[in-house]
Amino acid sequence: MSSLLLLFFPLLLFSLVSAASAFLAPTSFVKVHHRAFSSHAFEAAESRLCSAATQTLIVGKIILDKYGPPDRQTDDDGVTIGGGGPQSSWGAAASLVVRDYLSRNEKKKINNDDERDFILSNPKHQITFLAPVGTKNWTPSMTEQLSQLLPPMVNVVLVPSADHITPTINIWHDENENVRWMPVDGSFDDIGADGLWQNRPSAQDILSAIQDTDDDDIILHAIIESGSKPTGKGLDALPFFDDKLMSKVSTAGVEPIVFADEVSGKVTEEDSQAVTTTIRKIRQSFVRARACDREKDGNSLLVVTPDRPCYEGMISHTNLTMDESENTENNEFEMIIRDGGNGCFTNEMKMPAATLRTIDKVPVNPTGAGNAFSAAYVVCRGTGSSMNEAASIATAVGAVVCEYEHLPPWSLEVVERIAEAACEVI
Repeated sequence: MSSLLLLFFPLLLFSLVSAASAFLAPTSFVKVHHRAFSSHAFEAAESRLCSAATQTLIVGKIILDKYGPPDRQTDDDGVTIGGGGPQSSWGAAASLVVRDYLSRNEKKKINNDDERDFILSNPKHQITFLAPVGTKNWTPSMTEQLSQLLPPMVNVVLVPSADHITPTINIWHDENENVRWMPVDGSFDDIGADGLWQNRPSAQDILSAIQDTDDDDIILHAIIESGSKPTGKGLDALPFFDDKLMSKVSTAGVEPIVFADEVSGKVTEEDSQAVTTTIRKIRQSFVRARACDREKDGNSLLVVTPDRPCYEGMISHTNLTMDESENTENNEFEMIIRDGGNGCFTNEMKMPAATLRTIDKVPVNPTGAGNAFSAAYVVCRGTGSSMNEAASIATAVGAVVCEYEHLPPWSLEVVERIAEAACEVI
């Protein structure tokens, strides 16, 4: 039987839109043949040395997608909520629910609605998604649409700006099934992303979102515009330099967004140096903030999730490696590399891509869901999963996201689909 190679890691949309609208599904879809699967590798979850983290903060961007080429658009064509932020939030929630599902000691058919609802709600962990929106074109109906896209345990906190528009793009497949896009009405100028994404949300915005908790073991994951000339002037990274915020964070995740040359496929030395500098500064700030509070043990984990061109640029043009010499027992640094159809890897392990089977035996070539993968991996690591467990679940989450035109529906069937993929690759 033919298999579906799920090429989800690359952010295939060149330029800045990849950071916020990281996937566009194929024009044909498939139905899934669910096979029996074994979850023995996950059944020791109750004995996992879990972190105390019960809250995750996802910081990302929202882009409004208008599907189809510009010459076929009309003023009446609607927009769809897209972007890396919603995808990251969905991926984080899915990873925790799937891990809990796989950890059940006995697999039995679920007929009870209460049990189904319990599995899908994952009440043990709270996820908050923060994103900037420009209210010149953002409407209350869009807020409702966003809420309906995301799982019920995700709390949405929008940071509005009356001076900006929410970036909007035309996005489509060309005759060769390559993803194309074009910004609408200056969406990446000062009035759009370049202005809106400057320090929104701020550290204070994030602290306000968690003001009702004394939790000092929070997971913070963010999509960061990187390189020498990033959209938003690189100010979306400012929360990582706030000592008060970072003292509450035990696990930080950074998905750096930088773009390879279209011809060479390589990231420039200038961009590579800029990415490395940002990562090092974030790490230094993080370690310092955790160490300053003597009531804490100072433990911290920084996880960076670059794609392969970004990673290769860093090791080619800088001396950043996956094993930073300043790693200590209490302060760890970790990179997991998204390697397209080859899966992902660290210096300690390699995880293949999932190859889920389809009923019609027709291979489909989906495009990237790197945002979902990155958030899923970081959240699993921050709540006690090993690298292997986190990578297998994140791989499966990213793969299944690719099977849908937008985000997948939040259903037990989708959870089971992800679980099947996770068991395949672990």
